[in-house]
Amino acid sequence: MLRAVGVARVYGDRTIFDDVNVELGAGDRLALIGENGSGKSTLLRLLAGLDAPDAGTLIRAGRVAWLAQHADLPAGTVLEAVTPPELRGAASALAAATDALGNGSDAALDAFAQAEETYRLAGGYEFEGRAAAVLAGLALPADLGVGALSGGQMRRVMLARLLLAPADVFLLDEPTNHLDLEGAQWLEGWIRASGAAFVLASHDRAFLDAVATGTAELERGHLSVYPGAYSAAMDLKATLREAQERDYAAYRRKRAALDEEMQRQASMGGVKENRRRATDSDKFRSTFKAERNQQVFASRARAMQKQIDRLDAHAVDKPFQDRRLVRLDLPPALPGPAEVLTVRDLGVVRGERAVLDGVSLHVRRGDRIALVGPNGGGKSTLLRALLGELPHGGEVRWGPGLTRYVAGQHGEELRGLETVGDALLHANAGLSPHQLHEVAAQVGLPGPAFALSGLSGGQRTRLSLARLNVTRAQVLVLDEPTNHLDIRMIEALEALLLGFAGTVLLASHDRSLIGRVATRRWEVQGGQVTELDRPVPVA
Repeated sequence: MLRAVGVARVYGDRTIFDDVNVELGAGDRLALIGENGSGKSTLLRLLAGLDAPDAGTLIRAGRVAWLAQHADLPAGTVLEAVTPPELRGAASALAAATDALGNGSDAALDAFAQAEETYRLAGGYEFEGRAAAVLAGLALPADLGVGALSGGQMRRVMLARLLLAPADVFLLDEPTNHLDLEGAQWLEGWIRASGAAFVLASHDRAFLDAVATGTAELERGHLSVYPGAYSAAMDLKATLREAQERDYAAYRRKRAALDEEMQRQASMGGVKENRRRATDSDKFRSTFKAERNQQVFASRARAMQKQIDRLDAHAVDKPFQDRRLVRLDLPPALPGPAEVLTVRDLGVVRGERAVLDGVSLHVRRGDRIALVGPNGGGKSTLLRALLGELPHGGEVRWGPGLTRYVAGQHGEELRGLETVGDALLHANAGLSPHQLHEVAAQVGLPGPAFALSGLSGGQRTRLSLARLNVTRAQVLVLDEPTNHLDIRMIEALEALLLGFAGTVLLASHDRSLIGRVATRRWEVQGGQVTELDRPVPVA
């Protein structure tokens, strides 16, 4: 259905990727992963035919539909927005042909028959049922006006429009963004039931494990394709990496031995004749012997150099070292009180609607609590009420002397801060000037004096992770912390939270993160907070 051979993309003097080779058949579902900025969206645009490659060949068979991260929607209702343009045209033509039947002419009958056949081939008779199922699965009201949609709903409408388009190959860029658990699971079932081919660029590990049949990773300009879904592919990658590390270590040992022997041979060949110790009758013999030794040892050194050249020609590349966590010699945080948070009869009202009603909770030191539930269920509201940012009824009592680190969905915690140094010191006022430079360098950020307004999205993400690394707070309150993080950064965050000795309150839709990190789960829905069964850790 889709084939790329030797494809490259270049912007200015920067090569985004080179020599990309991938093949997609009917029913294949390829996960496309890589760091933010690695070129995933660029590759999808090439596969969709929206851009031309700078080198290589792209072959498409069948219809290709592409879900961009951003797009405009036509005015009207949600149902009208997700109806394919071809079907809308066919429906209009059929309506006009139906109205013209009143004159009873043969031409009108022929026009009606032709319009009806076009409408049928466009899937008009089945579309209403299909659209109802897709919109229900994505929690979208069919009659809601497009102008009244939230950002998350707009994204879901774009996804629905794509899924209802006639296509043989679907290219989906972050399809689970703004989907809650039920929406993501519905999408997984829809994709598995489809006979189409898919390329799925996503950071949602649970989603990729549920649907992908292969995994392609864009890393430092090269595409590596592995069989199996994400977790199986990364296990295979780790096995191959271990083999590469062993081969590289063996190469370095052999290279060092050859270097040492070559230097020894060269040094022996450089020993000069001591004519003072030879008698007059032996001076000629001594000179001949010295020159002969120099020739022999020089010849051996050249032979050793040839061995080194042959070894280098087949040398194994040094494995890439990926360091994500900040490593500083910081004093441990004080443990704080055992009783972290007590909530009794908490209520929050917005307008005439009770968003939270009669909520009672108890948190102890070391709990890592995940807040789960549908979009709009009240997870962010609960966190803001616990932090005292919203008017509420009932009692919220934090343990005495606790320090908290708070991170919102959109980086609200950085408001009022001007530089990288300001942001790091806000997380840990005890950092020295040297440590500020060290932290910035470790996560690839400009120096402490660099303005936050000049940071790219990826740099802001690394700054957030660096702040989490250096904070000495005893409680972390995190609202959707994986937003805008790529998989490697999510796994770095995961490792950080698993090693954190304090308490974590985490609102997230990331099922893999919750499964690995959370020790408790609160479901927030319908104004209530329910303690769910202890989550089973993900292997």
